[in-house]
Amino acid sequence: MELPGGLPMADLGDDRDGLRLDRLHVPLGPVLPDWPPGLVVRTVMQGDVIQEAAAEVLDAGSGRPFWRHAHPAARELDGLARFLGVAGWADAAARARRLRDELLAGASAEHVRGSAAALLRRVRRSRTLRWQLRGLPAGPTDVAALLDGRLAAVEAAVSAAAGSAGRRASRAALDELAGLLVGSELAAARLIVAAVDPETEGASAHEEVRHG
Repeated sequence: MELPGGLPMADLGDDRDGLRLDRLHVPLGPVLPDWPPGLVVRTVMQGDVIQEAAAEVLDAGSGRPFWRHAHPAARELDGLARFLGVAGWADAAARARRLRDELLAGASAEHVRGSAAALLRRVRRSRTLRWQLRGLPAGPTDVAALLDGRLAAVEAAVSAAAGSAGRRASRAALDELAGLLVGSELAAARLIVAAVDPETEGASAHEEVRHG
């Protein structure tokens, strides 16, 4: 059934504890602060737990890609900045954005490498951030492990900046992202998306993972 205005009513379904709870349809994106451009994640919630998720990119394949032609290290720093912004660490996010902009403006590789190394040390040593991420599942892994992967990707890309453009880090496809979100709490969903940092440029199809 639908409510006036086309809004869907909540239906019922079994949750992970075997209870019959309302199932609410909650879309995330495409316009949120520090959110991958064009990404829409459509979720089915029971309580605060995501039971189903489907990810797609609006207007996929249209427009001129930007990051495909930019330096890989700048792309990695941009993703790190968005994660830190979602995590609420505004100062570290601003530092990552500043390094990204300096690299795109032609700053020396040595300068960017030194500044990035200091930022990565600070992020890795933050007890507050680790406490914030502790115990947040993301499919078969957790958010802390996803962050470690992003930090390693930043480190590798910045280290390669002195030579050629370097090798671009691999990113989860949209169906993988949806799978990581299923079973997580809504409060952790944005952290998972930011940690995965999916590639939305060049996406061509709607992909989804559904569990009910």
